[in-house]
Amino acid sequence: MFMDQKTRIALAAGLVVASAPLANAQLIISEIVDGSLPGGNPKFVEITNTSGVDFTFGAGGVIVQSNANTDLDIDVDMSGVTILAGQSFVIASSQNDGVNVFESTYGFAANLYTTAFFGNGDDRYILSDGVNLVDIFGQINIDGTGEAWEYTDSYAFRNADVISGSGGSFDLMQWSLGGVGALNAGGDDNAKLPIILQFTTPGAHNFVPAPGAAAVLAMGGLVGLRRRR
Repeated sequence: MFMDQKTRIALAAGLVVASAPLANAQLIISEIVDGSLPGGNPKFVEITNTSGVDFTFGAGGVIVQSNANTDLDIDVDMSGVTILAGQSFVIASSQNDGVNVFESTYGFAANLYTTAFFGNGDDRYILSDGVNLVDIFGQINIDGTGEAWEYTDSYAFRNADVISGSGGSFDLMQWSLGGVGALNAGGDDNAKLPIILQFTTPGAHNFVPAPGAAAVLAMGGLVGLRRRR
């Protein structure tokens, strides 16, 4: 459990818990992918630190609300993980040969592999700092099948002008989505691979930093992050 009983009751009543200002300003969920290669891979969620200051999780991590589940328990513990200023951190599924598929697809390893269940295109990802909800993809407690944000065999990435998390309130307008089946070319894996490489960019999220953060990132050589095609 990562929340006290009072907080969980408030959430169950439909209240949105405000995120701590520092965490909310630094971290966003920046990319979601439900792949179409064997095992439904590569399957990953990317988190980006949009500030000019490194962020270390004291607790918390990623919550995956699948199907009708409404729990707020941490599924991917990120305690002690540091995401450097201006950098993205990729968490990929290791299920169904996920490690091999991810690395053979992109040519490098994810920052973290997990055996936790990852979304099948209609599930919610929630980022927590251990106390508050920092950011979310998908409408909380809502099955995404048939919703505008469904990402089955597809992808979603955060728009470049979004640099702070939305707490527990999902805003579809902050996202660009490929649409259901965008990564499934209908051919064999060799036909799907170039599409996946074109439209998914783990570890290289493009964003427009805040003025103060921009100066710090420029000094650290972190400007010019990879743009999507």
